[in-house]
Amino acid sequence: GVGYDSVDVDACSERGIALTITPDAVRRPVASSVMALMLALAHRIPTKDRLTRQGRWDDRIDHMGVGLTNRVLGVVGLGNIGTEVFRLAAPFDMKFLATDPHASPELAGQLGVTLVDIEELMSTADFVCICCALTDETRGLINSAKFQLMKPTAFFINVARGPIVDQFALVEVLQNCAIAGAGLDVFSEEPVEVHEPILQLDNVIVSPHAIAWTD
Repeated sequence: GVGYDSVDVDACSERGIALTITPDAVRRPVASSVMALMLALAHRIPTKDRLTRQGRWDDRIDHMGVGLTNRVLGVVGLGNIGTEVFRLAAPFDMKFLATDPHASPELAGQLGVTLVDIEELMSTADFVCICCALTDETRGLINSAKFQLMKPTAFFINVARGPIVDQFALVEVLQNCAIAGAGLDVFSEEPVEVHEPILQLDNVIVSPHAIAWTD
């Protein structure tokens, strides 16, 4: 993988142990998992699956999906994975925003991405996707104040690391329908306990930090 936050890098350095990551191996699978979650949320696939299984055919009119054309995709982190997300999303005719203090303006321009600060991204995007690494700089980056900026129709996706997000704040906005829903492959504590409030919500799609595990 690419996340080395669980490795004691200082201890490796002291002992002369090399540490490497495999960005080429995960770039496409993680980016495609973002698309999978975005499409599943937009088309309300889990809800429609439940309606069909429960014989609630006539309730389908109450669960209209969301078209992607001209919607705003906002990605936090314009690294290998964030860049690949935008490449995959290009045919959907969305508007692209990204926030990343280390991003290349030239690369952003090539992708048709507008670089903005995180407050503008959170308040403007219809889909907010977390694709950055977990560092001292990003730990707790997405907190209650950031979630309050989001539109009530917006969706939140995290395929990066759980501690980047204040999970209690995320649960609160989801419970209050302050945002439309979320797709999560990562959690503040893993494995996530089955009694955790985040798992009790119908407007959340969850995966056990394995959505990008493909052949």
